[in-house]
Amino acid sequence: MQKLVKTFLLLFLVGIGSTQYVIAKVKMNEQQAPIVKQLKKQGILPNKTYYQLDYLPALDNEDRIPNKTLYPSLSHLETIPEMYIMAMQSIAQVQLNENYQYSKVLRLNRNIIEVIYPTDSFQSLDDGVYFYTLDENKQLQPKGSFNEVYKLPCYLRVEKKHGIVVSIQKRGLASISRYIYDYWHNTNLKYLKIEKYDTKNNIIYDSEVFFDDKGEMVKAIRKNTKTGLYSIENIIHQGEIYSINEFFDNEGNITNRVTNYENTSRVKNEVLNKNGKVIKTNNAEPEIFDFDKDLDESYPYNKLVMNVEKSNALLTDSMFEQGIRDNPKYDEEALKRVQYLGIKPKQVYYHKLPFPSFMAGRYKNYPHQAPLTLIEAENQSPQEKYSDLIKVEIDNNYQYKKIDKTKWQQAAIFLPSAQLKSLENGIHFFVINNKGQLTPLNGAEEAIAQPTYVRVEKVMGKIVSTLQKNRVQWLTTEFDYKKNSPIRSKLTVIESHVVPKLVIESEYESGQYLPVSQVIKNAQGNIIRTYKTVKKKNIIAILERFDEQGVKTNHIEISKQRDIENQYFDNKKHVRFTTSDIQDKEHPQLYDELPFNPDGFEMMLFEHFKK
Repeated sequence: MQKLVKTFLLLFLVGIGSTQYVIAKVKMNEQQAPIVKQLKKQGILPNKTYYQLDYLPALDNEDRIPNKTLYPSLSHLETIPEMYIMAMQSIAQVQLNENYQYSKVLRLNRNIIEVIYPTDSFQSLDDGVYFYTLDENKQLQPKGSFNEVYKLPCYLRVEKKHGIVVSIQKRGLASISRYIYDYWHNTNLKYLKIEKYDTKNNIIYDSEVFFDDKGEMVKAIRKNTKTGLYSIENIIHQGEIYSINEFFDNEGNITNRVTNYENTSRVKNEVLNKNGKVIKTNNAEPEIFDFDKDLDESYPYNKLVMNVEKSNALLTDSMFEQGIRDNPKYDEEALKRVQYLGIKPKQVYYHKLPFPSFMAGRYKNYPHQAPLTLIEAENQSPQEKYSDLIKVEIDNNYQYKKIDKTKWQQAAIFLPSAQLKSLENGIHFFVINNKGQLTPLNGAEEAIAQPTYVRVEKVMGKIVSTLQKNRVQWLTTEFDYKKNSPIRSKLTVIESHVVPKLVIESEYESGQYLPVSQVIKNAQGNIIRTYKTVKKKNIIAILERFDEQGVKTNHIEISKQRDIENQYFDNKKHVRFTTSDIQDKEHPQLYDELPFNPDGFEMMLFEHFKK
């Protein structure tokens, strides 16, 4: 209420022309004066360079005075833990004007990528963080501090704890942005210039945004300096129209006229010919610059292999999203990663947990975790109710040829100390009868061949663990390849408490996560389910179901509109009735809703077992 009264009196006394200035001053004093006071208290001075983490362009009045900490130097900024959440190091070099508003800003964003790199060069180092660059011969060049690498296109960061190298990262520049602000006398934003640079300091994008004395945007000119494409947007606020944005080619010819509407993401894009005539209209705004694309990494940093196991999911997901399509770049990197880990064709070994899921957690079927021995793998989850044991065989193309997965239910078991007293230190395996008597087994290999076994661990003369493990699920998956892409898989359910023995054969097309065709066979070899994608008029997929003797019971067609036609047959192949429900109302089975990928089916089985 006090603010309204003050505004009314000022309007009456000095007139409409100067009211906007006073209102803005009042607003700034009320909202931003405490921030300015705090900045002054911290010793922050106008026109002096400071550093800020995670800077964002300031388009609103309340954002133009920094409300984040400003640092006088780069010390300690390189190690802020929060940057690992987004796998991005974002440090801005900022200057403020006399009103403590942003004046000039240079923002450097870097990707934080864990890499696989020999640790021999770092063995003599004490614990701490170290910085290096690589010369053109891939030789390490040590740097004294973060200040020496802050503006370089890329550098290596090595961290050592307790005598062990725990992290080797490459931190390449993802974007370089410069912001220049100018203000009206009433402190509202008048002009904002944004420039993006490549690593050789060339401008690759330029944007100029103009504001009226109220701080409202009125015009924006954007240009891709490499292609010459540019756009001019005028904010008009006419009816439901927010702005008109015209796009031009590198010769100055208008190519598109885009209408943006108020309070919505809806746009109308009119595509124009060389005579300026509208030839078609759509709702997709053209792009003159790809803001999602990171700057290219220079040699030899672009040859370093990502450590998928340690890198942030935001970075690895973009690689996994490539699916099973042909991709020489990622194939080459995946092959280098496998070879660095010492994995060879035809090798059989046990796998580290968690096992990366098909397509969602790995690139194709390339391993990215180091092999384990059986004894290392057998007890990876001693505190969990369930434990996985996974054995793989590597194909000639360095991808998984066969994946053997067993899942064990495990629990601590009480055993009389008399039976364990004579054991030496180490890990021992037994089978146990219904009277609780133990019979020793000849190592882990013999133990995991049993449906149930007991694992005992003795350390320094004391029994530290006694677990009984019961196998609850056992599946194998085998893959065939064309070049480096999986084209077929065969999943066999060897043991399950949920379904009898099944064989699921799947076929894949390049880039497709789910199979394009799938056949399920029972233990007798009879086909009991089929799925096939089709290009037939309005139909996109056909499912067929058969009983255990191989007699067809259902024919299901799925339309492009996702409509279902489910026909039920009698034993003479006559249609008994038709429904629009894909579920089998008479003899429902867990595997009715094809298709599914191998890992998806495995998880589905386990979830039903736990119920």
